Amino acid sequence: MTKPQTVVDGPSGTRGPSPRPAARLSSLATAGNLVLAQLAVGFASLAINAMAARSMGPAGRGNLALLLQVAYLANMLAIAGTDRSYPATVPLGRGVRNTSIDMLRLVSPSAVVVIVMATPIVYAIGSDTPTGGLLAVTGFLVSAIVLVVTASLRTGAAAAGVVRPYLIATVVGQLTLVAAAVVLTAVGVDSPNLWLLVYGVALGAGPAAAWVSMRRDRGLPEQPHSLVPARRLGLRLLPAAVAGMVMLRADRLLLPWLGSYEQLGLYIIVATVAEFAIWPVQSWVDAQSPRWHQRFLSGDLRRTGPLLAAAAYGLVAGCALLLVGRPLVVPVFGTEYQDSVALLVPLAIGVVCYSVSRVAIGLGVAAGRARGALAADIPAMVVALIAYFVLIPRYGALGAATGSAIAYGVGALLALLLAGWLPRRASDDQEASLDSTDAVQHGRRLTT
Repeated sequence: MTKPQTVVDGPSGTRGPSPRPAARLSSLATAGNLVLAQLAVGFASLAINAMAARSMGPAGRGNLALLLQVAYLANMLAIAGTDRSYPATVPLGRGVRNTSIDMLRLVSPSAVVVIVMATPIVYAIGSDTPTGGLLAVTGFLVSAIVLVVTASLRTGAAAAGVVRPYLIATVVGQLTLVAAAVVLTAVGVDSPNLWLLVYGVALGAGPAAAWVSMRRDRGLPEQPHSLVPARRLGLRLLPAAVAGMVMLRADRLLLPWLGSYEQLGLYIIVATVAEFAIWPVQSWVDAQSPRWHQRFLSGDLRRTGPLLAAAAYGLVAGCALLLVGRPLVVPVFGTEYQDSVALLVPLAIGVVCYSVSRVAIGLGVAAGRARGALAADIPAMVVALIAYFVLIPRYGALGAATGSAIAYGVGALLALLLAGWLPRRASDDQEASLDSTDAVQHGRRLTT
């Protein structure tokens, strides 16, 4: 039977064909587009990293890195849990504009709380610089808000399977940021606080351009969507998300305290590149989450293929990090960063382990097993903190890199063990069934 064409009232009250919604991409195409966006971020960040390192030296670069880590941490805390729960619970067919608004609604309360709480810390860090704490706070507020909006747009795009707005935000933001960094380097600006402020303002051009593009293409009107399932699952995932943040960011926050700003400067230039290497895996997990959840509900969730793909990618990315990083560190960043080369081996090992753990945990979240993420990430967080406190005072940046590799290895091992116990269908496990009930009900309401 042919479906009736949906019509809407036109400007003059006449009825005509509805606007065509943006086409939903396959999960693989969505992941590919997210990876392309992150490659743009990676190349731009490498150029900005080199310019900042040469403009400020290891100590100044370390100070900027610490300020940026606080902004990144505020962003991660604001979206913690919801970045995993929303793609796993959003009804199929929801447009990218509405998914992005959903994410902003989900994260706004936590973002306000986290940013306000972090402001005194930023002021204290910025007070040690010649430009003072007020400029540091201003730069932090701008940067943190822009990061939260961009992260919401990314998760919304992955959930909707329509990544064009996020691609626009990424390309525009990164091009603007590179241009701003060129100007700062040419003028000879060596203030970390001013670099932070310019970073936030320039990056904000991206979400602004993306929002303009979404306003021009509103698509079909959609029914209201309850965010209760995503909020509920997100709260259950919050402890695991915080544990994951500690593993990702604690090394950079502890290095200035247990070591020095110079050690953080040596560490950050290679750790940032290693972090770029794991982004494609997380993009793939984000794009696959809705499909994995539907397969779980239909009893067809398979684990072996995704896990093997993650391990293979991690090995290739880790080897590439070693082969490309060794000959390029000194020519790109300068002779002051010669000691950074030794950090590449443990960081490459961490790329492999972290890739596997993200896919294993993503499969668990799609199956409604929030406790699996807790059981993997929280012990890994404890191991990470112990390793950092033991190794950083003695070995500096090398201790941080080694500690992160150990923690990622523990997390991957636990995640794999827990993935082996996942049920293949909701009816096999009552708890998993309860976790997915709300998502199913909301999906049915939109299709009946």
